[in-house]
Amino acid sequence: MALPLALGINLWIVAVALPLGLAAHARALAGANILAITVVSLAPLVALAVGVSQKRAAGQALALLVGFPVLIVAPQALAAAEVTARVVPSVAMVLAAASLLAFLVAVAQAQTRAERLAEGPPAAVRRLAQDPVPSRWRRRLRVYRGLAAVAVLFPAALLAAVDLSPSFAASLESSFGAQAARAQALATVGVGLLWIVLLRAYVLQPLHGHLQHDRDLLAAMEADRRHARHGRPRPAFYLAVFVALAAMVAVVLQRAK
Repeated sequence: MALPLALGINLWIVAVALPLGLAAHARALAGANILAITVVSLAPLVALAVGVSQKRAAGQALALLVGFPVLIVAPQALAAAEVTARVVPSVAMVLAAASLLAFLVAVAQAQTRAERLAEGPPAAVRRLAQDPVPSRWRRRLRVYRGLAAVAVLFPAALLAAVDLSPSFAASLESSFGAQAARAQALATVGVGLLWIVLLRAYVLQPLHGHLQHDRDLLAAMEADRRHARHGRPRPAFYLAVFVALAAMVAVVLQRAK
């Protein structure tokens, strides 16, 4: 209930404290009963505190959705019309209305969350949450995490050996002299290309074959893909095109009569 509490305090400041301060500054409260003003002004905060601390959903909804909004608008409703029009600007009224709407929405959402937590998760969800993960899936997860670590650590080690190793830099300097920087850049690019080839051949391809267990289906799909890319349409395609053209010609001739 932290969000409804914060929005409620903000609403009280906008709808009660701010007009009260403006009225006191404009001397519109001259002759008014200070005790009554204090009670009417602090009553919304009491209702807000009771609603937030209430454990029962019915009492909480009654205090926050009924008591607090009514007590919030009570000072404006009890004040004289000329005093309200002279003291409270229209912008403040619009801001108070928007704050009241945000408070009601936050309270409704908090009530919904509280009811869901009180009911607990469905039995199916609880049963699924309690079921242990099979050992074969734990092994597969370890393999997948190991492949991900290899995919990061292996190229990082190669790049570190090419770009950060003093011995490799010294060997490039002795071999290429003034062109050592270009040779190092070329070696970095070569390491990147080498890792792309290795990743495709020894990581991604076995992983793809492992995830797609039906190799016969994969072979058929690959054959269909090659046929669609390079082969000619089958006779059924030409037959369907001929039927479609004949139907179009028949429609045109029918409408031309």
